[in-house]
Amino acid sequence: MSAKTRNLNRLAFALLASLSLPLRAEPDPAQAVELLPVSARALQDAVRHAETEEPATLTPETVRVSPGVNELLPVALGHLNRIVTPFEHPVVTTVSNAQTQTKGRVVYVAPADETPVTLYLTPGDNPEFALSLTLIPKRIPAREIRLGLDPDAYKTLGQLQRQAQSGAGSAGADPPAYVARLKAIFRELGLQRTPRGFDLRAPDRSETIRCGQPALETRTGQALEGRDLVILVGVASNRGRETIEIDERTCADLDGGVLAVAAWPRVVLAPGEATELYIARRRAPDEETAARPSLLTDGAMP
Repeated sequence: MSAKTRNLNRLAFALLASLSLPLRAEPDPAQAVELLPVSARALQDAVRHAETEEPATLTPETVRVSPGVNELLPVALGHLNRIVTPFEHPVVTTVSNAQTQTKGRVVYVAPADETPVTLYLTPGDNPEFALSLTLIPKRIPAREIRLGLDPDAYKTLGQLQRQAQSGAGSAGADPPAYVARLKAIFRELGLQRTPRGFDLRAPDRSETIRCGQPALETRTGQALEGRDLVILVGVASNRGRETIEIDERTCADLDGGVLAVAAWPRVVLAPGEATELYIARRRAPDEETAARPSLLTDGAMP
C-alpha cells in the first residue's frame, strides 16, 4: 500500500470518529447536581410518617435547688414559662420588669427582653426560707421547670411551717405582707423613685455595702431611711477579667441585720460592667423611736 493510500485511510477513520461523538452543549444548571434515585415506596413511607408523627414537645425539667444557692435556668423569651415550686403558696420577690403570676404552687414568668430575671421564691408562711433563681431568657420554646428540694431542706421547711401554724414563730408583721413590702420597695428603687415613707439621705460612714465576692467592687452612694428599715443603694462593678454572677449571699453581714439583697438591672456582669445594688437592713430597736425632750426639763418650754 502506498503512502498516499495510507493517508487517505487515516482521514476517513478520523471523519467517522468525529461523526460518532455527541454535540457539545451548554451545561444545564438543573442537572449540575446528581440526584440519587428514590423509590416510590420510600416516598410513600415518608409522607405517611409526616402525617402521623406527633409534634415535638418539650418535656418538663426537674431541678434540685437549695436555699441560699442561686440557680441559673434558661427560659423562653417572650413566652409564658411555668415554674412548679415545692411551696403551697409561693411568694415572688423581684425587681425585674418580667411579668410574674402565681396560681397555687405554680409561678408563671414571661420575660419581655433578654435581661436576666432574678427571683426569690419564698413560702407564704415564712420568708426566711428562700429559693434564688436567675432566669436567662433565650429564643427557645416555652418551658416548664419543676423545683425539688433535698431531704434536709424539706425537713427544715416542714419544721418552719409547723412552727408558723402552731404560733411558735416570731411575732411581727404578717410574712406575706412583709415580703410584698420589700418587693414593692425594690421595684420603686429600680424605677428610680423614692419609696413612700422613706427619706433619701447621704449614707453614714458605718453604712457601707461590703460583698465578699472576688473581683466585685462595691461603693455605697445613697441611704433611704424608713420607720423600721434602712435601704442602702450602691454600685457593684466587675473589676476582674472574667464574667461573674453576683452572689447576693456574700453581701449579707453576719449579725443578721440584712433582710434582702438585689442587683438591678443586671446580675451577670462582664469585665468592666456595673449595676446598682440594693441592701435592705433592719433598724436597731433603739433607732426606731426618735428621742423627745421632756417638757419638764429647764429650757424645754419656749
